[in-house]
Amino acid sequence: MEIEALLKDIFDYDPDGPNIHHLMAVHGYSRMIAQMEKVDEHTLFITEISAYLHDIGVKISKEKYGNSQPQHQEQEGPIIARQILEKYSLPAADVERICFIIGHHHTYKAIDGIDFQILVEADYIVNLMEGYCKRDSIPEMKKNIFKTETGKYLLEQMFEKSKR
Repeated sequence: MEIEALLKDIFDYDPDGPNIHHLMAVHGYSRMIAQMEKVDEHTLFITEISAYLHDIGVKISKEKYGNSQPQHQEQEGPIIARQILEKYSLPAADVERICFIIGHHHTYKAIDGIDFQILVEADYIVNLMEGYCKRDSIPEMKKNIFKTETGKYLLEQMFEKSKR
C-alpha cells in the first residue's frame, strides 16, 4: 500500500488544516506507542492506517448533522474509510478491522485489541494537547482506559510531571 497515495486521498477528501494536523499527530503517537510496545508488523500497519483514518467522519458529520459529535463520527467514518480503502486492494479482513476501529474509536468498552488500544491512547493524548479533553480526566483515563506501559509513561511525562 502506498501511504503517500492514501494520505493524498485523505487530504483531498478533507483538506481542513486542523483535521490534518490532528490525524498526523495521532498517527505519530500511535506509531511510537506501537513500536515501543513491540507490536508485529501487521498490527503496526493496522494501527497506522486506523490512525490516519480515525477521524475521516468529521467532515461528513458536520455537513449532515451540523457537528462532529463522537457518535456521528463513529457512524459516518467507516463508510468514508471503506470508500477510500477500496482502491488499495487490501485484504477484506484488514479493511473490516480498520473500519471497526474507526467506527468505535470513542467507545472505550469496545476496545478488543492492541491496535485499537494504541489508537485510543494516542487520540486521547493528542486531544489533551489540543485542549479537547480536560486534564482532570487524566487519572480516570490512566486507571481505566490506558493499558500500554508506553501510553501511561507518555501521560506521566507530558501531563503529570510537566509544569504546563
